[in-house]
Amino acid sequence: MKSLPMTNSFSFERFKQVLHRTLVLNKKQIILGAVGGIVGLFVYWCILMLFDSDGGAREKTVIMLSTGTVLYQIAGFIFTASIFNELHKNDTAFRFLTLPATTTEKLASGWVVTYLLYTIGALSILTLNLFFSNLAGQMFFNSDPLNMASLTNIYLNSVLLFYLLFNSVFLLGAALFRQYNFLKTAFSIVLFFIGAVLLSGIISFIYGPINLHFFYPAFMGLTSNSEVNRLIFELTSVIPPTVFFLTLSYYRLKNRQVA
Repeated sequence: MKSLPMTNSFSFERFKQVLHRTLVLNKKQIILGAVGGIVGLFVYWCILMLFDSDGGAREKTVIMLSTGTVLYQIAGFIFTASIFNELHKNDTAFRFLTLPATTTEKLASGWVVTYLLYTIGALSILTLNLFFSNLAGQMFFNSDPLNMASLTNIYLNSVLLFYLLFNSVFLLGAALFRQYNFLKTAFSIVLFFIGAVLLSGIISFIYGPINLHFFYPAFMGLTSNSEVNRLIFELTSVIPPTVFFLTLSYYRLKNRQVA
């Protein structure tokens, strides 16, 4: 890395270098994932069309895009869980720990790669496949042109917020666990939800059913637009826990920081 003065404040120049380093270290994984996503999803669409061309290109495109959004999340969680693998190996940990960058810069680079850049790349892949399926459907299957703007709603929706929240959880798992980060984090999530269900069941058994409408209607009455209300509700449900998990990740990395 280019030599820069070490300070406790956030340095955008150092952040860019750490970001570039993170991308280089994961270059092979990123390229294989991108090529596999583009080719794999389009081949999947072609197979669907070949075996049931009478079903229509739109139906098959919806299936392809829906499958792509699921793969976007699963692959993203696996990728996120491995972003700090260098830290957990005896022969490479010193490189990460002695990296001339602050904990904030290291965590920010990991988040930008695993959420921001990864999401932009995934959405670009889905959009390319939507374009290819629209073009191929008209050229080879005599299909009507697709309304591409409406089909983008399949992946430009709450899925992004869902991934934002659980990306922060798997980022914490990447910093916390030394091996099998993805499996351990996924297992922890399952245990948490089981515990939450059991706890809510016990509370309901003792005190009766919980009335969620006690606060829900007043909150949702902020505006007359139901879509805006839904977005506000989702943001207020996702942002605070996301910040919480990122904060835990920060302190986990900071406790192991040397430089």
